[in-house]
Amino acid sequence: HGWILSDKKKMSKSRGNILDPMEIIKTYGIDELRYYLMKEVPHGSDGSVSLENLESCINSDLANNYGNLCQRVFSFIKNNCNNTVTKTKDLSESDSQIIEQTKTLTRDLRDTMNNQNLNGYIKSVINISFLTNKFINDEEPWQLKKTDINKMNNILHIALEQIAKISILLNPIIPNASAKVLDALNINTELRNFSFLGGKNIITDEIKIKELDILFKKIVK
Repeated sequence: HGWILSDKKKMSKSRGNILDPMEIIKTYGIDELRYYLMKEVPHGSDGSVSLENLESCINSDLANNYGNLCQRVFSFIKNNCNNTVTKTKDLSESDSQIIEQTKTLTRDLRDTMNNQNLNGYIKSVINISFLTNKFINDEEPWQLKKTDINKMNNILHIALEQIAKISILLNPIIPNASAKVLDALNINTELRNFSFLGGKNIITDEIKIKELDILFKKIVK
């Protein structure tokens, strides 16, 4: 295996650049550290880490992307749908588009895992989260509550399906946070596997969710 470097230098007491993993976990969280190391340290090679880059990674990928996606969708459904979403068969062009885009992003994930390319794997999964956030921004379900309730439900149902897929894919990386999301989606543990990569859906056409607390706090200096 390679070395974990501190600001591109080997750690040593004389340099005073030793990073204590237990202190980092205490300050930032174990899921956060796991995610950062798996993303930034290539398997079998040297990888340089720093607290500044860790904080940037937490904010950009976990707090502002995946965590924000989960929080905004769950909060909207709680406040506007009594925690229940029902899918209809009338998918719009944009609905179909994000489903196909996600299939494209997940198509090669098994090979990526088998090749132990953790960095490429994580980038693909986080891209799905970014894509879903953009989908919600573009479709504006908050504008549809009084005009097209069926379309609003479809948008929210697709968002929940996307969150379920992302959470299962991230479960080996951030097991604690992803398990909270999957629990809130009421997904049985035996369904938390990669069978959906073959085209299966994870959630039912009508789904009732539980409340979800904030997963990752944004680090503000």
